[in-house]
Amino acid sequence: SSGINAEYGGEMLEMLRNEKKQLFILTNSPYEFVNVGMKHMLGNKWRSQFDVVICLSQKPKFFEDKYRVFRRLTRRNTPAFGEVKELKEGEVYCEGNVRDLHRLTGWDPCQILYFGDQMYADLAEPILNQGWHTGAIIRELENEIDLLNSEKYQKNMHVLKELNYLIREVQRLLPDPTAVKYTEQWCIERKQVRTELRTLHVSPFCSTFRTHLMPTLFYRRLSRFAEIYTSNLANLVNYNPSHFRFTPVRQDLPHEM
Repeated sequence: SSGINAEYGGEMLEMLRNEKKQLFILTNSPYEFVNVGMKHMLGNKWRSQFDVVICLSQKPKFFEDKYRVFRRLTRRNTPAFGEVKELKEGEVYCEGNVRDLHRLTGWDPCQILYFGDQMYADLAEPILNQGWHTGAIIRELENEIDLLNSEKYQKNMHVLKELNYLIREVQRLLPDPTAVKYTEQWCIERKQVRTELRTLHVSPFCSTFRTHLMPTLFYRRLSRFAEIYTSNLANLVNYNPSHFRFTPVRQDLPHEM
């Protein structure tokens, strides 16, 4: 629920339901906590928006332990001890395991797209060992994009790219004294621009995703465990789930440039 926007979340869920998509919640939170949040965002009948609701799943154990059975929550929010033979819409379940989820719903793991905000608890096991598709919710992305779109950042980034191009091209003239002189000057200017870009970040740790030319360790893990990432699920409301495909942008390797 942390990735659903209160204003557009209902619109997105309705769009997905109209496209005959089956929706589910799989969370480690207790039902009392989930119920309050979802009522605030979607209203008192929020459970009718989902085919399956699973709380207290204890991820990542949910994906690893094949012998934890599902239990249905009673009206008093206590787990019933009867055998769960099917996962019914409108009911709330707790615990369980991924093998029984596949068996009781008949879902093909390769057709499941699961969004989470914890890389290791939510995303690592599903994509590496269960065949699920995964998406990450990253709140920090909103501030990052606002910064990238600011006029001052765009201006400095343009200067940085031009300096990198000049330094790379002028090396063809080395060891010409004039070329050496300009190269040293441009390197000093480039360092100043990089410092300016770093100071534009609100966080003392600068960008969450990049450090100069290299992606951060966080981003390397993110790119391994998530096929798509966004700051909020509602950002996808304008993309038709039956026709739109997100394709990765090709990045040149050093020897391809």
